[in-house]
Amino acid sequence: MKKTLIGIALIIIIFGATLVFANNSGESENAKSDQQIESELVKSMKETKKEKDKLEQLFTRSSKELMDKGYGEVGLSYSNEDRILTTQVKGKGFLESNKSQIENIISNIAKEVGFNDFDIKFRIVDRNISQKKEDKKLMESIHNISNIVSDVLKNEGYNNHSYSISVKPKKEIIIEGTNNNFVDNAELEKLISNAILTEENMKFTVQLTKKSEREIRDQEWHPVFTAIREEINKKFKEYRGFAFSFHPQPLQIIIKTKINNSWFGNSDEKVKEIEKYVDKIIELKLEELSIEKVPYEINIRDENNEKIN
Repeated sequence: MKKTLIGIALIIIIFGATLVFANNSGESENAKSDQQIESELVKSMKETKKEKDKLEQLFTRSSKELMDKGYGEVGLSYSNEDRILTTQVKGKGFLESNKSQIENIISNIAKEVGFNDFDIKFRIVDRNISQKKEDKKLMESIHNISNIVSDVLKNEGYNNHSYSISVKPKKEIIIEGTNNNFVDNAELEKLISNAILTEENMKFTVQLTKKSEREIRDQEWHPVFTAIREEINKKFKEYRGFAFSFHPQPLQIIIKTKINNSWFGNSDEKVKEIEKYVDKIIELKLEELSIEKVPYEINIRDENNEKIN
């Protein structure tokens, strides 16, 4: 009887020790996992930035070469999630005659800058909705004036993400900024007005105003939301979309997935993994951008848009 009791006691001690070891091991694995996630994301975000730089080079060089070779203005846009570069051309006949040449120009430049693994698609712009000459001239003028304003503000030390420019029809420019010293700065308003008069020979009234707290917050968090979309799309094949809402509070960060709860055997683990990645992306971007943290909730949705976390 004693031997039996001793045997049971030993089993209980061994089992208890095993549980403690497993628990400590689990905590260690969690800590290691957090470190791995951060390391992965830091590396991935650097790669994303390099890809954006390559894409910008591709757009700039392709637009210039297409123009230089007589193809006129060819619109270029890119979908990061689908990795599709869309080329906008005017007229079916133009496309049939020049499609392969345009594709070759874009593909060759893409190889030179190291931008890979994307598809080129064409979209025909209806001639009937093309801009009139007067409209084009006005757009060019607005573009030039916006550039002059941006150059002045840059020289004065303002970051181009800290303001927005609106050119009004009655020769008025409204510039909304995030800085308190931006509002009613008569000296800066005069500097901008004089620069436009000198370069474009046009007299504009310039008004500097401050963005609302809501606009400032939305603008500040925009790079965070962009990073979430980019990195979750790269990491998880289950990702299918992103949304956010500051109202009602707390901030709702919505990750749409292709997860089907009825058959996806490992859905709970996958949901937790996605949550961890979103949390870490937010942490890293807030630190990078020196943005004040606000309360938020991560809402993971399945393929039927049902909340699953």
